[in-house]
Amino acid sequence: MRAALLHRYGQSPRIEQTEVPHPGANESLVEVAAAAVGHLDVTIASGRFSVPPRLPHIGGTDAVGTIVESDRFEPGVRVLVRGGGVGVDRPGCWAEYVAAPDTALMELPRSLPPAAAATFLSPSTSGYLAVTGVARITPGERVLVTGASGAVGAASGQFALHAGAASVTGLVSTHAKAATLPQGVEPLVSSPDVLDRLASKPMFDVLIDTVGGQQLASLLGGVVPGGRAVLIGYTRGEAVSLDLPNFLLHDVALLPLNMMRRREEQASLVPMMCDLITSGRLALPVHEFALHELPSALDALRSGHVNGRAAVVL
Repeated sequence: MRAALLHRYGQSPRIEQTEVPHPGANESLVEVAAAAVGHLDVTIASGRFSVPPRLPHIGGTDAVGTIVESDRFEPGVRVLVRGGGVGVDRPGCWAEYVAAPDTALMELPRSLPPAAAATFLSPSTSGYLAVTGVARITPGERVLVTGASGAVGAASGQFALHAGAASVTGLVSTHAKAATLPQGVEPLVSSPDVLDRLASKPMFDVLIDTVGGQQLASLLGGVVPGGRAVLIGYTRGEAVSLDLPNFLLHDVALLPLNMMRRREEQASLVPMMCDLITSGRLALPVHEFALHELPSALDALRSGHVNGRAAVVL
């Protein structure tokens, strides 16, 4: 089978021929139709992951495919592959076949195209739970979403509108990304002047921050006293410094979204998310690559040139 093998951390994987894996006890063999390319995959390939895998390694933590061999599922059943160490400490999904623990498989309807099916779960459920479970946005509130052209940001903005927000403003880094925002989300292109203006004039009831970094301190100034800030991601930086006297005086609640604690809730949302996407009520952009283009997909993700999610389609 064809697979993308990583031979050295920090370098691009190579597309090679390798053996089809043999599933062990309580495992299934899945023929991969499409596999996600995400920030966790980039971190693992860099060697900076807390438990780096042994090399050579096949990456890819999420995929959609069909069952070939299994004691639990019938052949031909469509499944989502996610979890169970796949792509982390065992061979992953950037291959024509993957052997995965049965506990890492979830049946999926065939209504979603492969690339969408491989990438929808994390951004759609994260956006939904950020809006409904953590921020608990109510009709009439004003919402600011950072990284609004990304997959989680796009989902968050759309769910905020569904929740009845009076306005949703999407903060993006470029005018090109502003043009890709979901319908109804008002674009705001970031700059030092824009951040200074936000820091000095509270005008939002809720901040949904998908990028993190030091700009969070400025963005908190744009939230009205008593408002909420939901923290989801940290692609722009893992640390932030706060002036605690002003932070306490301003009185904005910092609320983390921890999806690791919400696995069962996430799984229960799958049918609704599939229905929203297939009906067109939720739009999640996906940039598709062929397997041999995987190095380009990783480069695009690292440099911030992917709007939404990236997926390799086999």
